[in-house]
Amino acid sequence: MAVLYYYNYAEIDPTDNMCIGVCTSTVERTDLIAIPVYDEEYLFKYYINGNWYEDAEGTIPWQSSLL
Repeated sequence: MAVLYYYNYAEIDPTDNMCIGVCTSTVERTDLIAIPVYDEEYLFKYYINGNWYEDAEGTIPWQSSLL
C-alpha cells in the first residue's frame, strides 16, 4: 500500500527567519510553515511577515519556480 503525502512544510529558524528544512507529511503541522509545493529551493530563504525573501532584510521577494 502506498503512502499518500498531502502537506508540504518549511521549517523556519526562529532566530533569523531562515528556512532550514523542507518536508512532506501526511499529518497537518502547526509548528511548521505550510508551503504550496515541495521545493528544496526554499532552503536558506527568509520567511518574514508571511512572505518569502532571498535576503534577511526582506528587500528581495522570492517565489518558487515550481509555482
